[in-house]
Amino acid sequence: MESESDRRRHKRLPVKFSVLCQKVGLSDGRFYSGNTVNVSPGGMLVEVASPQLKDGELVSVEVTVPPTEGLLEYGGSFSGYARVLRIHQSEAALQSAGSSANAIAVEFCESPHLRV
Repeated sequence: MESESDRRRHKRLPVKFSVLCQKVGLSDGRFYSGNTVNVSPGGMLVEVASPQLKDGELVSVEVTVPPTEGLLEYGGSFSGYARVLRIHQSEAALQSAGSSANAIAVEFCESPHLRV
């Protein structure tokens, strides 16, 4: 049997970036903020506290990339739309009884492009 990592189309990079998410089609102003656990050209895993999201929902995402000396001197961001693939309790929540963080796996609708 193939492991999940063997079936992945894209290599994931373990990086921590700030993320804002919002359900597509809602104008209630509710944003969910969190941090990436890993990112790939096809999607990302995000830790968010108590999201009101469900598998299959469409979300808009805005990811902030901090300045990195010698690579991205002034930082940047990327945004786009993604579909929620699954939601489960995050490793941080499992290790801390008081934490309500969830890990949300999303798949980009199209590959995002970095803006500097």
